[in-house]
Amino acid sequence: MLALGVNAGRELDALALAFPGRELDVVGIDLQADALAAAQARWPQAHFLALDVNALPASLGRFDLVLALSLLQSPGVVQDVLLARLRREHLTLGGGLILGFPNARYRDGTLSYGARMRNYARPDLSLLAADLTNARRGLQKHGYKVFVTGKYEVLLTAIPAGRRTPLELEL
Repeated sequence: MLALGVNAGRELDALALAFPGRELDVVGIDLQADALAAAQARWPQAHFLALDVNALPASLGRFDLVLALSLLQSPGVVQDVLLARLRREHLTLGGGLILGFPNARYRDGTLSYGARMRNYARPDLSLLAADLTNARRGLQKHGYKVFVTGKYEVLLTAIPAGRRTPLELEL
């Protein structure tokens, strides 16, 4: 698995819940050396690299899963360019993506629901909706089944169209 914008690696804790009893090979990418040190302490079995997600080398390899939570709306990240590179250069043939888009933030220690823009008094979901729609269309155009779920973190999950989801396998 390739985790982009991994920061201190807290989101990797969910892997044990999603894949119980499985040993996963994880490569984490972030620009902040101190965050990567914290991630390495938290996940000693994983491999972490200080790289810019906009300039991932092809030699990084291919992965069955790419995870990017709260990264695609960061300044300097061009969503469609990054997603195209990930599809072409870093996903295996049957690989999937989990992309997280924040729909909440903490203000003075209190969780505030809704995507917020500067100079807006209330939440405005238009930018979040546009980013989700663009990512969904781009992935569907290239043969992915796309699912959008969540509330505080809206998750876009994409798998190749011929692949079945865990829920479909249970049915």
